[in-house]
Amino acid sequence: MSLKQSYFRYRISFTKLGSTRFIGHLDLQSLFQRAIKRAKLPVAYSEGFNPHQLLSFAAPLPLGMGGFEEMLEIFLIYEVNVKEIVTLLQDQLPDGIDIVGVVEVPAIGRSAAAIIQKATYRITFSHNFDIRLEKIISDILTSESIKVEKKGKKGMSVVDIRPDIFEIVVDEDNSLRAILACGSERNLKANILAHHILGLSEIAQNDCDITYERLSIGQDVPKL
Repeated sequence: MSLKQSYFRYRISFTKLGSTRFIGHLDLQSLFQRAIKRAKLPVAYSEGFNPHQLLSFAAPLPLGMGGFEEMLEIFLIYEVNVKEIVTLLQDQLPDGIDIVGVVEVPAIGRSAAAIIQKATYRITFSHNFDIRLEKIISDILTSESIKVEKKGKKGMSVVDIRPDIFEIVVDEDNSLRAILACGSERNLKANILAHHILGLSEIAQNDCDITYERLSIGQDVPKL
């Protein structure tokens, strides 16, 4: 039996709102490591010369983006009641990071990062589009292909983002809710979609502030 098979794995959902939106991923990781240690949770550690907590995040947020249902996993050396994990951990976390839920999952299996396929975003524009926004979204959803420039590891390239757009709904106050591909296999950043929409509207990007929030992530996210 491997070491991980003898551990207990927990998947934790949490918010990242307010000023915590500006905590980078590495600092967020350190923040949780310290919180877990102060909470005296029986966290498992890796082996080797530099042991570290067995903790991993699914699809880290871009700096400045708020998240309502982010996800991380931890391995514990013995079983702990999920309600106790919520209480112990929440007491050690700053305002803006709230534990939404904790579930125990099999110790062996795909990680949270590996199962993520989609995410729901709220995109809010400061500029008033009037009725043009609904027309733009309708055109996007009826398009067979949407070619945009996207920066990758090998530099800029032209890619088709239409397969990565599952659903978009126009809300009040110039905001959208969009279900987009998210994960290790396919991923569409919300800002790429937003800038494409601005380009179609002929509104200068400097004339429009855009805010982003991630509402949920997972294999299947709620219908809009």
